Amino acid sequence: MKTVDLVVTGDETAAVVAAVAAVRRGQRVLVVLRSAGPRKVPRLRRLCRAAKNQLTVITNAEVVCVDGVHGVEAVVVRYTRTGRLGAVNTSAFLSFDGSTPTK
Repeated sequence: MKTVDLVVTGDETAAVVAAVAAVRRGQRVLVVLRSAGPRKVPRLRRLCRAAKNQLTVITNAEVVCVDGVHGVEAVVVRYTRTGRLGAVNTSAFLSFDGSTPTK
């Protein structure tokens, strides 16, 4: 199980913008995207290399569960091609479904 400071999902453009801002603040970020457009994939790979170990992007996946006792503690991700589940420890979660983020 991996540990990050923030998990971001939802609208691709908004998620990437939020992730880049968090990385600039020194946070470790996981971005979960259902898909990435052909133009976005090379850009995301460049961002990941530039951020070293602070930014991880998972495509073809979706967040299926966010859980915690007094706040966010874990996020479960399903890989759409295989159905495999993976979990990550985190203390913050942002979902951009439409125009307003959900915390």
